[in-house]
Amino acid sequence: MTDTARQSDEAAAVKETGFITAVIRAMENARPDPYLSDEYAELLCTPRSWRMAEEALAAGGTVGSVIVRGRFGDIALRQAVADGITQVVCLAAGGDTRAWRLGLPAGTRYFEVDLPGQLEAKGTLLAPVADRLTCRRVALSEDLRGETWPQRLVDAGYEPDRPAVWIAEGLLPYLRVEHFTRLITDVGKLSSRGSLLLVDAPHAPYFRDPANARFLAFMKSRGAAFQLGMEDFGGFLDRYGWRSEAYTLSALAAGECAWAPAPPERLCPPHDHHWVVRAQLV
Repeated sequence: MTDTARQSDEAAAVKETGFITAVIRAMENARPDPYLSDEYAELLCTPRSWRMAEEALAAGGTVGSVIVRGRFGDIALRQAVADGITQVVCLAAGGDTRAWRLGLPAGTRYFEVDLPGQLEAKGTLLAPVADRLTCRRVALSEDLRGETWPQRLVDAGYEPDRPAVWIAEGLLPYLRVEHFTRLITDVGKLSSRGSLLLVDAPHAPYFRDPANARFLAFMKSRGAAFQLGMEDFGGFLDRYGWRSEAYTLSALAAGECAWAPAPPERLCPPHDHHWVVRAQLV
């Protein structure tokens, strides 16, 4: 198989995971005690995404990283907007619903970037709540492993000389390290001082924990293998000019983040080794 064909197959498999996370958020929202509320996630739950989510969870997948990074990002984004940032770039936006549910100010431009077809599908599924968009949403169909998305973002109205909030949730596990290195370099070039990066990734021990072997094999079998884990995620980002707050799920559960409510133990099982990060460009 050629590299182009392999990347095409990987892209198709990864696209399917976007709405699996919506199922997980819908399940959390339906609880009497949700850590993350997302009233629109259910609109993204198709029979196929429900079936895939059930298969992933049966294979040992966890919900904690999806729910915790969502709440963590909600709080950080709201604060950044309150502090005056008016442009947001959501990379691999998939089933992200923040532009609909956070009530962002009308002057906020919310750029979404994802693989061709993904954002169009989301827009169709969320059509019943299109009037809930309070900000200006701009959707761009692009493969983030490529080289054209930065210029297309600028052409769509993004202003590199103004601070932005960058969101990259659920993306890094599927990237090879060279793709992520290029991505973080591109983000840095497009960012002015004071920009924020909200990002998550598996902690390296995730791949060494026998409890995760079955799930990792499941993801590989369906063409969406987890590839990238970080030993010291904050330190990695610091080398690219970002001042990072990096927390594992267990650290958040222990209350080590002063501004994010500690998630319940049910969302932080011992084998869910995962980072969530808020970083600022200095």
